[in-house]
Amino acid sequence: MILSCPDCHTRFAIDAAHLAPDGRRVKCGKCAHVWYESMPEPGEDAPIPIEVTPYDPEEDSGGSRRNLPALNRPRSAGRAARMAWMVSAALLVAILVVLWFGRGPIALAVPQAESLYASIGIDAFPPPGEGLEVEFNVSAEDGKLALKGEVINISNGARDIPELYVLVSDADKNMLKFWSFTIDTLRLGPGERASFTSQTEEVPAQAANVSVLFTNPSENR
Repeated sequence: MILSCPDCHTRFAIDAAHLAPDGRRVKCGKCAHVWYESMPEPGEDAPIPIEVTPYDPEEDSGGSRRNLPALNRPRSAGRAARMAWMVSAALLVAILVVLWFGRGPIALAVPQAESLYASIGIDAFPPPGEGLEVEFNVSAEDGKLALKGEVINISNGARDIPELYVLVSDADKNMLKFWSFTIDTLRLGPGERASFTSQTEEVPAQAANVSVLFTNPSENR
Protein backbone atom coordinates (compact mmCIF):
# COMPACT_ATOMS: atom_id res chain seq x y z
CA MET A 1 0.00 0.00 0.00
CA ILE A 2 1.02 3.64 -0.45
CA LEU A 3 1.34 6.05 2.48
CA SER A 4 1.49 9.81 2.06
CA CYS A 5 3.01 12.04 4.75
CA PRO A 6 0.34 14.59 5.87
CA ASP A 7 3.06 17.17 6.44
CA CYS A 8 5.47 17.09 3.47
CA HIS A 9 3.31 14.84 1.21
CA THR A 10 6.19 12.47 0.47
CA ARG A 11 4.84 9.10 -0.63
CA PHE A 12 6.07 5.73 0.65
CA ALA A 13 5.38 2.11 -0.27
CA ILE A 14 4.89 -0.28 2.65
CA ASP A 15 3.52 -3.78 3.18
CA ALA A 16 0.16 -3.45 4.97
CA ALA A 17 1.16 -6.37 7.19
CA HIS A 18 3.38 -3.97 9.11
CA LEU A 19 0.23 -2.18 10.30
CA ALA A 20 -1.45 -5.31 11.69
CA PRO A 21 -3.52 -5.74 13.70
CA ASP A 22 -4.76 -2.30 14.82
CA GLY A 23 -2.52 0.12 13.00
CA ARG A 24 0.55 1.89 14.38
CA ARG A 25 2.30 5.21 14.72
CA VAL A 26 4.65 5.86 11.82
CA LYS A 27 7.27 8.51 11.12
CA CYS A 28 8.11 10.16 7.82
CA GLY A 29 11.64 9.27 6.79
CA LYS A 30 12.06 12.70 5.17
CA CYS A 31 10.64 15.30 7.56
CA ALA A 32 10.26 13.11 10.71
CA HIS A 33 6.54 13.94 11.05
CA VAL A 34 4.67 11.27 13.08
CA TRP A 35 1.09 10.15 12.53
CA TYR A 36 -1.17 7.16 13.19
CA GLU A 37 -1.89 4.91 10.23
CA SER A 38 -4.76 2.36 10.45
CA MET A 39 -5.01 -1.02 8.81
CA PRO A 40 -6.81 -0.91 5.46
CA GLU A 41 -10.48 -1.90 5.63
CA PRO A 42 -11.50 -5.31 4.20
CA GLY A 43 -12.28 -5.00 0.54
CA GLU A 44 -9.79 -2.24 -0.14
CA ASP A 45 -7.18 -2.70 -2.81
CA ALA A 46 -4.75 -5.50 -2.03
CA PRO A 47 -1.43 -4.31 -0.70
CA ILE A 48 1.34 -3.83 -3.19
CA PRO A 49 3.78 -6.74 -2.88
CA ILE A 50 6.89 -4.91 -1.87
CA GLU A 51 9.77 -5.97 0.33
CA VAL A 52 10.70 -3.45 3.04
CA THR A 53 13.44 -3.38 5.67
CA PRO A 54 12.08 -3.42 9.27
CA TYR A 55 12.70 -0.24 11.24
CA ASP A 56 15.71 -0.46 13.59
CA PRO A 57 15.24 1.74 16.74
CA GLU A 58 19.00 2.33 16.80
CA GLU A 59 19.26 3.66 13.25
CA ASP A 60 18.70 7.30 14.25
CA SER A 61 21.67 7.18 16.65
CA GLY A 62 24.05 6.72 13.75
CA GLY A 63 23.04 10.01 12.15
CA SER A 64 21.37 8.33 9.14
CA ARG A 65 17.67 8.15 8.36
CA ARG A 66 16.01 5.69 6.00
CA ASN A 67 13.27 6.84 3.70
CA LEU A 68 10.63 4.59 5.37
CA PRO A 69 7.90 5.16 8.00
CA ALA A 70 9.07 4.18 11.47
CA LEU A 71 8.14 4.22 15.13
CA ASN A 72 8.42 7.57 16.90
CA ARG A 73 11.30 8.17 19.36
CA PRO A 74 11.48 10.83 22.10
CA ARG A 75 13.41 13.95 21.21
CA SER A 76 16.22 15.52 23.25
CA ALA A 77 14.59 18.93 23.75
CA GLY A 78 14.47 18.37 27.52
CA ARG A 79 18.20 17.72 27.63
CA ALA A 80 18.96 20.95 25.76
CA ALA A 81 16.69 22.90 28.13
CA ARG A 82 18.48 21.44 31.17
CA MET A 83 21.85 22.32 29.70
CA ALA A 84 20.72 25.90 29.01
CA TRP A 85 19.45 26.20 32.60
CA MET A 86 22.76 24.93 34.00
CA VAL A 87 24.77 27.40 31.92
CA SER A 88 22.53 30.28 33.02
CA ALA A 89 22.86 29.27 36.69
CA ALA A 90 26.66 29.07 36.40
CA LEU A 91 26.80 32.53 34.84
CA LEU A 92 24.60 33.94 37.61
CA VAL A 93 26.83 32.44 40.31
CA ALA A 94 29.94 33.83 38.59
CA ILE A 95 28.40 37.32 38.46
CA LEU A 96 27.44 37.20 42.15
CA VAL A 97 30.95 36.08 43.11
CA VAL A 98 32.49 38.98 41.18
CA LEU A 99 30.06 41.48 42.69
CA TRP A 100 30.80 40.23 46.23
CA PHE A 101 34.56 39.73 46.22
CA GLY A 102 35.23 42.61 43.85
CA ARG A 103 32.95 45.13 45.55
CA GLY A 104 35.84 47.33 46.68
CA PRO A 105 37.41 47.83 43.23
CA ILE A 106 33.94 48.14 41.69
CA ALA A 107 32.99 50.93 44.14
CA LEU A 108 36.27 52.73 43.44
CA ALA A 109 35.74 52.53 39.69
CA VAL A 110 32.02 53.39 39.86
CA PRO A 111 31.30 55.65 42.90
CA GLN A 112 27.54 55.16 42.53
CA ALA A 113 28.02 51.45 43.26
CA GLU A 114 28.84 52.19 46.91
CA SER A 115 25.33 53.52 47.56
CA LEU A 116 23.81 50.54 45.72
CA TYR A 117 25.70 48.13 47.96
CA ALA A 118 24.68 50.15 51.02
CA SER A 119 21.00 49.98 49.99
CA ILE A 120 21.07 46.19 50.40
CA GLY A 121 23.09 46.30 53.63
CA ILE A 122 26.52 45.48 52.19
CA ASP A 123 29.69 47.44 52.91
CA ALA A 124 31.31 48.14 49.54
CA PHE A 125 34.72 48.39 51.17
CA PRO A 126 35.32 45.24 53.25
CA PRO A 127 37.11 45.78 56.57
CA PRO A 128 40.84 44.91 56.75
CA GLY A 129 41.43 41.26 57.43
CA GLU A 130 38.07 40.03 56.15
CA GLY A 131 38.34 36.26 55.67
CA LEU A 132 41.45 36.05 57.87
CA GLU A 133 41.86 34.60 61.36
CA VAL A 134 44.69 34.91 63.91
CA GLU A 135 45.94 32.22 66.31
CA PHE A 136 48.72 33.14 68.77
CA ASN A 137 50.38 32.39 72.09
CA VAL A 138 51.69 34.93 74.60
CA SER A 139 54.64 34.59 76.92
CA ALA A 140 55.95 37.09 79.49
CA GLU A 141 59.51 36.79 80.78
CA ASP A 142 61.99 39.25 82.26
CA GLY A 143 59.58 42.14 81.77
CA LYS A 144 59.07 41.34 78.08
CA LEU A 145 55.84 40.39 76.34
CA ALA A 146 56.32 38.10 73.32
CA LEU A 147 53.77 36.83 70.79
CA LYS A 148 54.11 33.95 68.36
CA GLY A 149 51.31 32.92 66.03
CA GLU A 150 49.84 32.54 62.55
CA VAL A 151 47.47 34.40 60.23
CA ILE A 152 45.12 31.92 58.51
CA ASN A 153 43.02 32.45 55.40
CA ILE A 154 39.66 30.81 56.21
CA SER A 155 37.92 32.15 53.08
CA ASN A 156 37.51 30.62 49.61
CA GLY A 157 39.57 33.33 47.89
CA ALA A 158 42.97 34.98 48.13
CA ARG A 159 43.32 37.63 50.87
CA ASP A 160 45.81 40.45 51.53
CA ILE A 161 47.34 40.56 55.01
CA PRO A 162 47.03 44.09 56.42
CA GLU A 163 49.11 45.66 59.17
CA LEU A 164 48.57 43.86 62.50
CA TYR A 165 47.98 45.56 65.86
CA VAL A 166 48.69 44.16 69.33
CA LEU A 167 46.38 45.55 72.02
CA VAL A 168 47.17 45.21 75.72
CA SER A 169 44.25 45.93 78.07
CA ASP A 170 43.39 45.57 81.76
CA ALA A 171 40.81 43.31 83.36
CA ASP A 172 38.04 45.77 82.45
CA LYS A 173 39.12 45.79 78.76
CA ASN A 174 40.52 49.33 79.06
CA MET A 175 43.33 49.91 76.58
CA LEU A 176 46.75 50.21 78.21
CA LYS A 177 49.04 49.95 75.22
CA PHE A 178 49.14 48.93 71.57
CA TRP A 179 51.69 48.63 68.80
CA SER A 180 51.66 47.52 65.17
CA PHE A 181 53.82 45.31 62.99
CA THR A 182 53.83 43.74 59.53
CA ILE A 183 54.84 40.30 58.36
CA ASP A 184 56.82 39.29 55.28
CA THR A 185 53.92 37.42 53.67
CA LEU A 186 51.58 39.92 52.02
CA ARG A 187 48.91 37.64 50.51
CA LEU A 188 47.44 34.23 51.36
CA GLY A 189 45.54 31.77 49.19
CA PRO A 190 42.57 29.77 50.54
CA GLY A 191 43.62 27.72 53.57
CA GLU A 192 47.19 29.10 53.62
CA ARG A 193 48.97 30.28 56.79
CA ALA A 194 51.65 32.84 57.56
CA SER A 195 53.71 32.83 60.80
CA PHE A 196 54.61 35.93 62.82
CA THR A 197 56.39 36.98 65.99
CA SER A 198 56.29 40.29 67.88
CA GLN A 199 57.33 41.56 71.30
CA THR A 200 57.57 44.62 73.55
CA GLU A 201 59.81 45.41 76.52
CA GLU A 202 57.38 47.73 78.27
CA VAL A 203 54.56 45.75 79.84
CA PRO A 204 52.02 47.75 81.91
CA ALA A 205 51.57 46.44 85.43
CA GLN A 206 47.78 46.22 85.01
CA ALA A 207 48.02 44.14 81.80
CA ALA A 208 45.47 41.32 81.80
CA ASN A 209 44.46 40.78 78.15
CA VAL A 210 46.31 40.68 74.84
CA SER A 211 44.58 40.83 71.43
CA VAL A 212 45.82 40.83 67.84
CA LEU A 213 43.70 43.00 65.56
CA PHE A 214 43.54 43.96 61.90
CA THR A 215 42.47 47.55 62.65
CA ASN A 216 43.96 50.37 64.70
CA PRO A 217 42.41 50.07 68.20
CA SER A 218 42.62 53.83 68.72
CA GLU A 219 40.22 54.30 65.79
CA ASN A 220 37.71 51.82 67.18
CA ARG A 221 37.11 53.56 70.49
